Amino acid sequence: MQYSKLTIYIAFVGAAVLPLTAMAGAKLKIDDDSSIDLGFRVQAMYLNNDEDFRSNTDEFRLRRARIRLKGDITKWVTAFLQTEAASDDGGTGEDMRLIDAWAMVKPYELLNITGGQHMAATTRQNLTSSGGLLAMDRPGINNYILTWGNSGRAAFNTGSLPGTRSGLSGDSNVRDRGASLFGKTSFNDTTHFKYYLGVFEGSNTRQGDPERFAGRVQVNFFDPEPGYFQVATYLGKKKTVGIGLGFDQQSSVAVDSVTGEDVDYSLWAIDGFAEWPVGRGSLNLEGAYNNLDFSGPGNALADSPGGSILGAPARQVEGDGYYLQAGYYINKWQPWFLYENWDSDGTGGDGDWDAWRIGLSYFIKGHNAAIKLGYESVNNKTSGLPGADTFAVGIYTTY
Repeated sequence: MQYSKLTIYIAFVGAAVLPLTAMAGAKLKIDDDSSIDLGFRVQAMYLNNDEDFRSNTDEFRLRRARIRLKGDITKWVTAFLQTEAASDDGGTGEDMRLIDAWAMVKPYELLNITGGQHMAATTRQNLTSSGGLLAMDRPGINNYILTWGNSGRAAFNTGSLPGTRSGLSGDSNVRDRGASLFGKTSFNDTTHFKYYLGVFEGSNTRQGDPERFAGRVQVNFFDPEPGYFQVATYLGKKKTVGIGLGFDQQSSVAVDSVTGEDVDYSLWAIDGFAEWPVGRGSLNLEGAYNNLDFSGPGNALADSPGGSILGAPARQVEGDGYYLQAGYYINKWQPWFLYENWDSDGTGGDGDWDAWRIGLSYFIKGHNAAIKLGYESVNNKTSGLPGADTFAVGIYTTY
């Protein structure tokens, strides 16, 4: 069935104001192969910190404010756009920017080709939707990924932990510009596989940097997690166990500020996830181990020989760490807990830190509308630099 331009416009505007019905958004079918999906995400928070990680120790903030538009042009081609009101530090502010802009060609389940600005797959957490997090936000060690800020994060992932930041960055925060392959298949009813492999621009610290390469494989047992993205809790709707392995690499991202020699970046990660019915509810368990390495003697990085120092000494940033998080969902309630630890290669404990979080979520309508509160304590072991204790409460909505 065909529609006039006026009919499509009226229907599209009407879809934008439909009441909250599903996480996927308002969908407008144009013909048998074509549709438009419009959605948004708003996460409003109040935080109280005993240290000033951002602009205020006592603040109301807009953690995420996004509008997204997905279009299936044919059954073979999809395009996606997403905007966000955010500052350059990964938090939110007055500026609106485009964070996702990609097109995908998908001739087979095992071969989906994506080009544009999108997520470079490495860890489970950087493929976990921000609309489906467990411990209010992501573990802080996940931000050691190259274009995620290359640092530890605290205050429920709203500020960089002092003394942990390398100074490397990309053209787009969190996402990257490039092309990737994604595919999925099931070997039988209980064993499922998917992979990611991409080449990207990576760090923009030096002119003429080589490309960045990232990839990941994941196997699920029992129920599949078939999408490009996944969530940290399915709220009792799945019975699955997943294991993943990923890597992230770029050569010559900077130079050693003392020797002037080129410095390479590499990160690899292994992770596990489970959602399992227990009693009247459902148990979530997730953990990961990440290892970050900069080649060279470990001095602070610079953009060129004799150039300005970008951040903390490389040996104070690189290292390895892990996180463990758990939650139990029952009758719309989910208490949760997270512990994470980063052990740097710095001397005397510089760059080391650990943190724990505890909290409670109430799901008014699944991931579409939830209220979450939590407490976080971060122990920063770098000499002379503070840790932090943070209380947070937020309203999380996705449509």
